[in-house]
Amino acid sequence: MLCPEWRALLLKYPNRFVIGSDTWVNQRWQYYDELMQGYRTWLGGLPPEVARAIGWDNAAGWFGLK
Repeated sequence: MLCPEWRALLLKYPNRFVIGSDTWVNQRWQYYDELMQGYRTWLGGLPPEVARAIGWDNAAGWFGLK
């Protein structure tokens, strides 16, 4: 769950944020599912177009993906 301040910031500037994970250490892979579920939970509380921008579109645009 996002605090109200973060939610307001994400809603105000949805094109300035991306989601990522840091798995440069092998041990982090054992927590990957939990990490992604946490992201999905709070993204699910945002309007779909904002969640899609933060969860995919913004970063995909950097790499020329659709």
